[in-house]
Amino acid sequence: MRLIVFYLFYYLFLLWYGVNFLSFSIVEVDSIKNFPLLNYILDFSISIFGKNDFALRFTSIIFSIFSVLLFYNLSNYFFKKKNDIYFATIIFSLIPGFVISSLIINKSIYLLFFTLLFFYLYKEKKFFSYLLLFLGVFLDKSLIVLYLGLIFYSIYKKDNFLLILSIILFTFNANYFNYRIGGKPKGYFLNVFGTYFLIFSPLVFLYFLYTLYKGFFVKKEIIFFIAITSFLVSILFSFRQRIKIDDYAPFVLPYVLYMVKIFLNSYRVRLPRFRLSYKLLFIILFSSMILFDIVLFLNCYTPAKKITSSFYFIKPLVKKLKNKNIDYLYCNNSKLCTSLYFYGINKGNKYYLKYEKSDFRVSIFHKKKKILIINVSKLNTL
Repeated sequence: MRLIVFYLFYYLFLLWYGVNFLSFSIVEVDSIKNFPLLNYILDFSISIFGKNDFALRFTSIIFSIFSVLLFYNLSNYFFKKKNDIYFATIIFSLIPGFVISSLIINKSIYLLFFTLLFFYLYKEKKFFSYLLLFLGVFLDKSLIVLYLGLIFYSIYKKDNFLLILSIILFTFNANYFNYRIGGKPKGYFLNVFGTYFLIFSPLVFLYFLYTLYKGFFVKKEIIFFIAITSFLVSILFSFRQRIKIDDYAPFVLPYVLYMVKIFLNSYRVRLPRFRLSYKLLFIILFSSMILFDIVLFLNCYTPAKKITSSFYFIKPLVKKLKNKNIDYLYCNNSKLCTSLYFYGINKGNKYYLKYEKSDFRVSIFHKKKKILIINVSKLNTL
């Protein structure tokens, strides 16, 4: 009952925060363009709730709730004690990357739901899990990592049927999305590592790396192969090209099950008087994760907001434009215009808006004459 109450308030808070503080951002417009299914999901939500922020954020919240429920059910295969299942589920739902996926319009939460659903069906009804894999061929190009992980898993398990199926689906997915690997070596390795730091929080990410190593010495489940394949492929590709982390993170996050299991096993194998170091480790890891979550919600007050400024400045910018009676405009940035049009700015050629991302500045022109300059890094929704 306490867990239900916790999640009720938790998701109400996430929805409240998303509706009141986040804007329909340039990043999200780009996400919709790269994952067309989001168009249908958002159109359905808007048809029910209207064209507003609630409709934008509601579907992501709902799929994050479903993902937690699936994770909870999966935990039953890894833990015998109810308290361990609750513990693992809470940790999963508080991982910063999961929180971000729950709030923003992005394919990550939908791919995470797909991945968890596959794991659950594979445990319960393998036939339906195979059907889901077929559907995934046409869902998104990032599913190629899932199929690659399944190839390694099926070799490990000596499952010839799954091996042949995975190879076929891997080939179809690569051809359907015209999957290409390119780019000259430029060294985006540190960028990718930094993003994983944000997804897990720095100390938890270091523990994640440790548990990946430990995972080789414990009983290996399908989740291990998918997670380590996705992580290693993202690192490998980062040496040649800039990668999109939402193509890989959804397949890594379920590994939290392994992280919790390895921690609890290491803790319980020791006598009570030797467990102090593990209690301290848990306090440090959990505190760092919560601290990172808090920073996520408060970064509109910090210098870090410039990293994600487009999540905060759109609504205040619209308000400022309307106060200046600027209702019709076009932009040098089509994605920015899409965000502005969502909030009631109309498409027209009366005013021209120039967005200078490097300077965090918006300039408004009327008949080629600059009439207004706005520093968007100083805008927030409060």
